[in-house]
Amino acid sequence: MKETNPLIAMTAYLLAIATAALLLRTVPSISRQLGHSGESRYAGIDGLRGYLAFGVFVHHAIITWIFLQTGVIDFPPSNFYSQLGQGSVALFFMITGFLFWDRLLTHGRKHDWLAFAVSRLFRLYPLYLPLMLAVFVTVFYLQDWELKDPASQLIGQTLAWLTFDRPDVNQYHQTGMLISNVTWTLSYEVFFYLALPLVATAFIYRGGWMSTVLCLVGIYALYEVVGWEHSLKKHYMASFLGGIAAAYWIRRPQWVAWSLSPLAGIIALLALAIAFTAFNRAFNLGALLLLSLFFVIVASGNTLFGALKPHSIRWLGEISYSTYLLHGFVLWVLVQRLPLLLHLDSREAWVFLPLLAVCSCLLIIISSLTYLYIEKPGIDAGKKTLHWLRQNRNARKALSENMVQQP
Repeated sequence: MKETNPLIAMTAYLLAIATAALLLRTVPSISRQLGHSGESRYAGIDGLRGYLAFGVFVHHAIITWIFLQTGVIDFPPSNFYSQLGQGSVALFFMITGFLFWDRLLTHGRKHDWLAFAVSRLFRLYPLYLPLMLAVFVTVFYLQDWELKDPASQLIGQTLAWLTFDRPDVNQYHQTGMLISNVTWTLSYEVFFYLALPLVATAFIYRGGWMSTVLCLVGIYALYEVVGWEHSLKKHYMASFLGGIAAAYWIRRPQWVAWSLSPLAGIIALLALAIAFTAFNRAFNLGALLLLSLFFVIVASGNTLFGALKPHSIRWLGEISYSTYLLHGFVLWVLVQRLPLLLHLDSREAWVFLPLLAVCSCLLIIISSLTYLYIEKPGIDAGKKTLHWLRQNRNARKALSENMVQQP
């Protein structure tokens, strides 16, 4: 098996899409959920998420194959398979930059920062905490439940994992590889969320030169604090700028009109194809510019000749966070651990490829279940928490006003 063969990715995508379509047909709760979500304002972006999250899975599957063959963990030699991971992450960062900057431009100073903070907290952690627990349980299971580190160190490791860092747990070498180290991107997302009020004050609200200077100093200090633990790279964060640019792009009607044309769809696909074949890394200027051009066209509403519209693709987008977060662990269990239990050699293509096919389908099934029973309830819990916080705040405000009015 050649790790450069694009048929591997095509087959995996077809299996995932077919699994999603089958679930939509046979599981009423899934079709109802997709119906409730409806056609969002940015339906194309919703569909794009599905392709991106599964692309990261395929990227890590190829890395796993190379690791099984060589014992070395490295990027695939194929530009395409390398960019399925890196380029997808860069586009995920653009989606984040676009959606939240668009809200800031729309709401201005009326932006609800409390709702923003609560929604982000309840979006990231309800699924991450069970995954983190699974990692810790797996480590201790593999070590026969032996405590090798002092309890104080184990507490420190737990706290680090809670902030999306991935130190070795209980001396288990490269613990992060159990989940393909996917949480590194969440560190960038969290930095963006934390910095957003300061960035908004400096570049949208513009309260004065002193306010701007203080915000810029605050952004740099925040970068140093978060980066001290997570080694944030500036050229990775440049991806967010592509999304911010798209938020301004869609406010120009003539640009949006052009972006919806068939010519723009062709240009978007060409830009994506060049970025994914001519570059081995996504986070350099040339690749980022091409990916940004692709993204602004999609953000404007171009569905790329309908490729972003099918219900199966929209469902893949709906479950994209589960797919992204869980795929490393599913891949590790099915491709690295299961063959050992079955006395199979996963270095053989005839073993690896069927396991990858099963993994492609099973990942979509698991992600659908975790979305329905963990992610969605978590999102709903966030809404209830926000309502409770607002009620308490309003009650305290009313009480304070009554006390002032009393003689």
